[in-house]
This record gives sequence, C-alpha cells and structure tokens, in this order.
Amino acid sequence: MNSDKKRRRPTRTEVDREAEELVIEWKDGHMSRYPLMHLRRNCTCANCREKRQELAAPEPGELVLLDGAAATATAAVRQIDPVGHYGIRITWADGHDYGIYTFKALREMDEEG
Repeated sequence: MNSDKKRRRPTRTEVDREAEELVIEWKDGHMSRYPLMHLRRNCTCANCREKRQELAAPEPGELVLLDGAAATATAAVRQIDPVGHYGIRITWADGHDYGIYTFKALREMDEEG
C-alpha cells in the first residue's frame, strides 16, 4: 500500500455535536473538521446530486421550491458507520443515509479548503 493511501485512513472518526462538526484524525496525525451542514448540503447520494443540479439551473423566472424531503433535511447526525475500508455512511437525524463519504474525498476536501 502506498503512503498516500495510508494517510487517507483515519485513526479516529467522531461527531463533535457542540461544534456541529465531523472530526477525523488521520494516520499521519492530521486532524480534519467538517461542518455537518456542509456535508449534508453536499450529500454524495445520486438523489441529492440530481436535486442540486436541478436547483442550480432553474429556468428563467422559475420559482424554486424545496420538496418535502429537502425542506425537512437536517444536519444532525444519528450515527456514523464504516463502509469497507474506504469511507463512512452518515445517518442523519431525519433518516437519510444514502450517501457514502469516501476517506479520499474527505481528505481532498480538507486539503482544498
């Protein structure tokens, strides 16, 4: 396994409910903090990606309304589960749990921001 893949493995993943952040400590000692609202708004599931695309390009003069699921979306976390050795699934308080957040994408998101 190359060193780039090793550093993308977490040693600890937890939710800081007070700060409303996902906290990941990586094998290389780096600590990442992700606002839960940002993760929820950028859910990786196909349905959420499709909705974001629809909202990003409304027709001129079109009023954009959120559907029931989007209107009641919450950034509160019920639980986090590992998905293989490559990511996590977040179950949000409203039951939404379709997106898989890969460790590679999370680490890259931290390095970009």
